[in-house]
This record gives sequence, C-alpha cells and structure tokens, in this order.
Amino acid sequence: MKSSLIPMVGAPESGRMEGQHAAYGDGHGHGSTEANQLGTGDECDQSAFELDDTTVKVEAIIERFVAHPSIRMKAKSTQTTYSCMFRRFAKAAQLEDYSRRQLAGAKGQRLILEHIVDNIPIRSRKSTLSGIEKVWKFGLNLPWPIDNDRDIGKLPRSKRRFTPHDDIVRAWNDRMVLEPSPYLRVQWLLLAQSGQRPQTISKLRWHHVRYEQNKPCDIRVNGADEELKTFADVAMRLPPDLSDALVELRKWLKDPGANDPVLPWFDGWGALERTRSTSPYLIRSHMERLARKYGLPKLLPCEMRHWVTSKCREEPRLHEQARAFLQGHEQQIRDMGDHYDNCDVETNLARQAEKFPYGPLGVFTQPKVEIMGDLPSDIVATLLEYRDNNKGITEVTNMLEQWRLTAKQEVAFKPIEKGHL
Repeated sequence: MKSSLIPMVGAPESGRMEGQHAAYGDGHGHGSTEANQLGTGDECDQSAFELDDTTVKVEAIIERFVAHPSIRMKAKSTQTTYSCMFRRFAKAAQLEDYSRRQLAGAKGQRLILEHIVDNIPIRSRKSTLSGIEKVWKFGLNLPWPIDNDRDIGKLPRSKRRFTPHDDIVRAWNDRMVLEPSPYLRVQWLLLAQSGQRPQTISKLRWHHVRYEQNKPCDIRVNGADEELKTFADVAMRLPPDLSDALVELRKWLKDPGANDPVLPWFDGWGALERTRSTSPYLIRSHMERLARKYGLPKLLPCEMRHWVTSKCREEPRLHEQARAFLQGHEQQIRDMGDHYDNCDVETNLARQAEKFPYGPLGVFTQPKVEIMGDLPSDIVATLLEYRDNNKGITEVTNMLEQWRLTAKQEVAFKPIEKGHL
C-alpha cells in the first residue's frame, strides 16, 4: 500500500544540518549541533542533508508541509492559515528565485526579516513568524534561521477584538427573528446562542443533534473525532428558538440523513448541495449579505464569540466548564482543583439551562411579566411552558381557576382593618 505522505527532501526528521552552528541559536538549544540530536518533533532533520541549487517551488513546499504527520494532526483551519502566511511571504520575497542552498544561509534570514518589517503590522508579527516558521521547517525542511531575542526583540500580543455592543446584536436579532429562510435563521442562532467558531458550525451533522420528546434538545460533538480546532468537545443545550428553527430547517431540507450537514452548502445565488458542508467563508459571506440587505450594522461571526463569552461572564456567571462546553473551548487546568473538578456533560447542560433558559439572546427576548399584585411563580412557569408548547390549555385553565378560587377565599376571610368600616 502506498504511503499517503510525500517524502521529505533530504534525510530523517531529527537533528540539524552539519555545519549549522550556534550563530542561529537562542540559548535554548536552537541552532546548536550539540542539542536536539534526536529532534523534538518541531525541528527538521538536517543530518547528511544535501543542499542543491535548484530553485524552490512554493506549492511543492506547501504540499510537503500539510503532508507532514505532526501538521496533519492539526486542524484544517490551522494548516490553511499557516499556508497562507507562507504564500504571502514567498510572494513578497520572490522565494522561487532562490535555491535551498541560498535559503539555508544568511539570505533566508534576511528575506524573512525584511518581509516581517516591511509587510506585517507589528501586532501580527508574532503569529505570522510562527506560521512561516512551521512551513519553513516542515515544508522547506531547513533550520529556522531567526533568533527572536537577537533578531526580533519583544513583540506585542495580537490585537484582540472588542465585544460588540448589545444594541448591535439586538438589531440583528430583531431582524433575524423575521427572517423567512430557516437556513439563515439557524446559522444566525448557532452563532449567537452558542458563540461557536464558524469552523465548528460548518462541521455539524444531524447525528450531533439529540432529541427529547421528538424535539431537538442539545448538540454534542466529540472534538477529536470531528477534528475541531483544539479538539475541544462541544455540548450545547438548545434554547427554544433554536430548537424550533432546527425543526423547520429539517423540513426545508426534506428530512436529511444522519450524516448530512446541518448547514449544507447554500450559496448567495440559492444553489443548495445537501450533502456538502458549508464553509467558514460562506458563513461570513451570508452575514455580509444580510447586513447589506437589511441595512444592519457590521457584525462578524467571530465577534459573536466575544459577545457570548461576555454574557457568560456577567452575573450570575455561567460556570466555566459549562461555558467551555457551550463554546467549544479546551477547559483550562491551572491547578489540582481544575483537574479533579470535572463534572459530566449532563451537569453542564443543566448549568446552561439554568443560566440561559432562552440562550444568551434571552436578554432581549425573554418575557417580562408586569401585573398588579403578586403573581405566584408556579403560574408564571405554567404560562411560559404553555407558550413553549410544553403545557396544554386545559392544564393552564385548571391552574388559573384554582388560583382564582384561592384568591377569592383569601379575600372573603380577610379581617376588616380598624377604621375601614
């Protein structure tokens, strides 16, 4: 059976090229011929390496990069991001004018540094360097010639997006409640009620949706099996609006199969491919089209991730485990308490239901009852269940009648206060 891997140019994947001395070292074994003799899984092997004078081909480099075992285990979105960073660098540096022999020396170092300084904003330099480095090592199969301390210096973190204001999200939600397309309504609710990554939403299939009393009740995804980013598991309790929208979408898709995507390919011209998954790009494109169509403020899918996270952190806070399951985050283990405090999925779904019975969007839509006098909590609960089709009219009528009779008896036996004859 033929291996699916593309053979690397040169020798095995551990150690360094003989003669690549500590000029590129960083004080931690990088660039040293003494250290990393067996490699770390993050280094290319340059022992017995034959450099040639043939000019490099960028697409061949990318092909070797994505075929490398350690890279193949990363999420597709990560592979794509690193490949795009390297292509941009290769175009700016005119990399295909050089051979591997030239790039292995000071020339390669100079081309990388010039690209970073001339073309990359300062807040993007750290992540861009990391992406180029991965492709340089695993695709070009050369040692990384940059010493961060000596050649780069301290770099700021990538700039974080701000959480969008509630009025922006409210404008979108008010409009999307009226959206006639069940497909676009489900896309919006998946983004706004969970804060999931578009990459995750694009991978949802109908067998991930669980049912209770013939209605969708939650979504569960094994992050490792589905190759989600960071491989984090997803467990999301479905609020009533999303549950109802999924029922409508399933009818619109004419009863799709268990392995069919929840959001199939549906482009801006209305072409639908039921067995082909949507893409993060297409999700963003739909958001942009909706903004233009309805005159809505700009709102990116990634910004909804920020908004949901902020809502989860408002008082009363959603438990961190439940939030991580909701948004598909890897749960941090900072101490032994985090290690041992590991509640099951059902517990965390119950936490989501308690904090967000109507989802994060419930801050805009959950009913507010204002009645003169005190209305018992069981009456309010029954009315809400009736609204959500979980109680019949007979049960509601019986409870209201019982409450009316009880209130009458209380009035009849209420003692007359002095001075009010």
